[in-house]
Amino acid sequence: MSPEPLSLLALLIALTSTVINYLLMRFQRDPEVVVYAVHDWQRPSIINLVVENTGCGVASDIKFEANRTIPARAFGFENAPYPQVMIDGPLINGIPFFRPGDKRIITWGQYGGLKTGLGDEVLDITAVYFSKPPFRIKKQKHKTTSSIDLRSFEGTDASDRNWDKKAADQLEDIAKTLSKLTDVVIRQSTLKVSIKTAQDKND
Repeated sequence: MSPEPLSLLALLIALTSTVINYLLMRFQRDPEVVVYAVHDWQRPSIINLVVENTGCGVASDIKFEANRTIPARAFGFENAPYPQVMIDGPLINGIPFFRPGDKRIITWGQYGGLKTGLGDEVLDITAVYFSKPPFRIKKQKHKTTSSIDLRSFEGTDASDRNWDKKAADQLEDIAKTLSKLTDVVIRQSTLKVSIKTAQDKND
C-alpha cells in the first residue's frame, strides 16, 4: 500500500479519536436538566414533579417552556375538580443556578386531579439553560425536553411506605399502653395501701 492512503487512514483515525475524546469530555462536564413525575412514598397517593440536574456540570439561567398549561395543586380522586394552573415555582420563575445533583421537588397533586387537568395529553417541558465550558469565553446553550405521561401512573402502587412514620406511630401506641398499665398499677397500689391503713386503724 502506498504511503498516501496510509497517511489518510492515520489522519482519519486521529480525527475520530479527537472527536470521541471531545464528546466524552463534554458528557463528563455538561449539565443535564430534566423534569419528571414520581410517587411521594412519604405521602401516599401524592405525585411530585421533580426538576433535577442529572449531569456533571453547573447549569445557569434555566428557563422552562411547556406545550400546554401545567396543572397545580391537583388534588382529588374520582370526579376530581379541575385543578389550578401553575403560576409560580421553579417551572414558572426559572432557576438561576443549579449544581449537579440539585433538585426542586414540587407537590403536584393526586392521580385523579392530575388526570382531570391533563386528560390523556402528554406534558412536554423543555428546559433551556447555559453552562460555562473550560477554555471558552461564551456560554454554551443547552436544551432538554422531558415528556411526562400521567397514564404511566395508572394502576401503580401508591401504598404507604413511610416506615419512619409507621415506627413512630407504633412507639406512640406502646407508650400509651404502658402509661395505661402504669396508671392501673398505681391505682391498685394506692387501693391496697388504703385498705391496709383502714385495717390498722380498726385493730
